[in-house]
Amino acid sequence: MMEETKHPVDNGDSYSTTPHHNSVSTDSTVIKMPTLGPEQTLPANNTHQTTPSFGGDSSASTACGTQDPPNGAPVRPSMSDPRGLPVAEFEEYPGLPRLNYRILDYKWKLSIIVFLLVLESALAPLILYYSLLYNTTLRMGIVFAIITSFFGIVSGIEFGLRCLKLILKEDKYRPPGGTKWSFDFTHWTLSFGYTVMTGILIGASIPHDPYVRILAIPLSLFWLQMFVQLSWSGWMSATHRPAPCKMSSIDKGERVPPLVLTLVEDIVGVDGAGGIIYRRALLARYNASRRFRKMIAKLNWFWAVGCLIDGVGTLVVIWTVPERVAYGVGWGSPLVFVIIWTIVSVQWVKHDLRREKKLWLEERGIPEMRHRK
Repeated sequence: MMEETKHPVDNGDSYSTTPHHNSVSTDSTVIKMPTLGPEQTLPANNTHQTTPSFGGDSSASTACGTQDPPNGAPVRPSMSDPRGLPVAEFEEYPGLPRLNYRILDYKWKLSIIVFLLVLESALAPLILYYSLLYNTTLRMGIVFAIITSFFGIVSGIEFGLRCLKLILKEDKYRPPGGTKWSFDFTHWTLSFGYTVMTGILIGASIPHDPYVRILAIPLSLFWLQMFVQLSWSGWMSATHRPAPCKMSSIDKGERVPPLVLTLVEDIVGVDGAGGIIYRRALLARYNASRRFRKMIAKLNWFWAVGCLIDGVGTLVVIWTVPERVAYGVGWGSPLVFVIIWTIVSVQWVKHDLRREKKLWLEERGIPEMRHRK
């Protein structure tokens, strides 16, 4: 059991991914806390208790460019993880779990991967199509055979490496409780979308006169798939529905989170090398902070609406303009959409995380540390 805290709690509806918790009363508010294991204890005065960071040094910063405590500032284990696992929290933000991830440590790797994926999924098809169309006498079947042969090289290698990480004997990247061959939810989502897109590209390029308009729709169909999944998860989360299957760290029967949370967990945890430590920390942060949950929910609908607009809008244009223009729109529009939505999302997250921390302190009557860099 946890002693009564002297600070107000995060007002608003509490979120829990598991049904069994201990409860602690503070004034008229009941806090749901995870059941501690036999070896887990909490300090009597957790505001000043310090221990090394769980799973990394104390200089690691949270995701999306937020700042960490000054060098040497201590962190302590938090009991905010709904499964009772130790998760580091900021000493200067008592009770707020850290995300334990510094994206700048992986900037070169991520930059190279993103560039290669953009090259494969947008730039290469456009460059090859128009250069071969206007500068050679090759028939269209050969043109699209060349283009299709390039599709999947980068994403296939990255997908294979991702698969290897998830099936390794060491349980470093898999979701908590996941089996060797269960992968994660994002892996299955991408598998379905990638299979559909590959089938369309192969099938529509086989005829002597390829179906150019159909060859322009794979990315638009993928956005519509994402719209359905984002909308479904957003509705399931808002109505407190149980998960029909394991969704990465969320077990079957637990409350469904917005898909954006699951995608961030899986992509950073596996492709970004955050591992199971990041998975636990992200879920703990989501469980502990009402404002973090609201930010994730809004981002989920923001991307759902964007996927719908770009997916439907691009399909309409593809079937109404000349074929040569349609192909450029089909492969170029999704790239423009992703760039705009990503820029807005990054600024949105930075603003909301700063506000979350500021209000976290104000609600608990803790003065903000002005010496933070």
